[in-house]
Amino acid sequence: MSVSATAGVMTYRGEMTEPLGARIRRLRTDRGWTQRELAEPGYDRGFLAKVETGSRPPSEEMLAYLAERFGLTVDELRFGRPPGVADELRAALDEGYRDLEQGRIADAETRFASVAKQAAGYHLDDVECYARFCQAEVKWQLFDVSGAQKALEHAGELAGAAPPWLRAMIVHRWSGCRYLSGDAGTAIARVEDELATRPSDPDAQLCLLTALIHPLMEMGGLHRARRAADDGRRLARAASRPDFVARFHRQASQVWQAIGRADRADEDLTEACRLFASVGFDRDAARCRWARGYLLRRLGRLDEARAELTAARDQLAAIGAEEGVAGATLELAEVRLRQGAAAEAASLVAGVRDLLSRDVESLGEATSLLGQIARAQGDPETAARLLREALDVQTRASLHGAAVSTALRLGDTLRQRGHLAEAIAAYRRGLDSAAGTDH
Repeated sequence: MSVSATAGVMTYRGEMTEPLGARIRRLRTDRGWTQRELAEPGYDRGFLAKVETGSRPPSEEMLAYLAERFGLTVDELRFGRPPGVADELRAALDEGYRDLEQGRIADAETRFASVAKQAAGYHLDDVECYARFCQAEVKWQLFDVSGAQKALEHAGELAGAAPPWLRAMIVHRWSGCRYLSGDAGTAIARVEDELATRPSDPDAQLCLLTALIHPLMEMGGLHRARRAADDGRRLARAASRPDFVARFHRQASQVWQAIGRADRADEDLTEACRLFASVGFDRDAARCRWARGYLLRRLGRLDEARAELTAARDQLAAIGAEEGVAGATLELAEVRLRQGAAAEAASLVAGVRDLLSRDVESLGEATSLLGQIARAQGDPETAARLLREALDVQTRASLHGAAVSTALRLGDTLRQRGHLAEAIAAYRRGLDSAAGTDH
């Protein structure tokens, strides 16, 4: 095999569309063998001559015989695969994924497209599936949710050939796309259906349990989310992929926060950040800092939260992770509002408003925060309008926990303005959302 590097992308010389007979002839002559030397003792020279000219196709038995003589597998001979090409293509995808995590998006995208084409040419369905998944990850990082979902469905067409961990990750990301599109019920159902197949691979099981935690919590399923976190904690000991273990710890921290175990949540976030950094996943390490800033904000440690969130936002901006920048900035805006800097908070939200509008959860959260800012700035009419908009978004998307908080804020705002009937209606909407939760 001749391998060259062009613009950082591995390319494999040789014609992948070479006819099988011509390939057999080339491999024979490369070794300096005559037709008789290759064919005998299993076959005669005349039959091999017809195979090489393409006038007779080889039987499966003859193909296996010739592959053994050449020191190749049958598929390497059939499809013209250089020995070891599958492993090298997978390694190229792993390297491209690190490029993506470190913000070299264009390099990663070029590498993924090249490997996908080569894998298709060599009929390596499992490698092509991985390449397609990586292409979906580019869309995901660019916050193109619909594009990511379509690319994941494209990858799913070859998922039958993929290893369990990759099949699980495709489902994980697909469900994430559905959740961000406002369809949390479908997102959860898809993951639970996949878990029902009882994948034997610990990494696959851990990946799927991780995908359940956030949607369940946002839909009010805290007990179910905790079961997923407890099951995942046991599986993490047997898992072999540090990135999967890190993702689990990051998500599980939300459960411990919700039940008042801030110390355990901080431990999980610290471990997740360490694991992501150990494999060069800078984007995810920064997202852990964002999550820790959120935790510190909830604990009232606002100065520490501001520092952590600012660092997370800057790191995410440096690698072009727009969805992370938007989320960390929104959380930073809430910290600044609590610190009495309402004007700065409003400016922060305005700076990422377009990014926040790309998924319903962020849109609802941003609109609710703008309502709180308006209230802090002495504009209760605007505050009530924005809080109503946020409540409508969160209710339609079945984001029960967020809807309860927004309904309370809306009710308080209306009550302070003397609109008691409207305030009672808002509180009732909050109770309706709370009825959709389990505690």
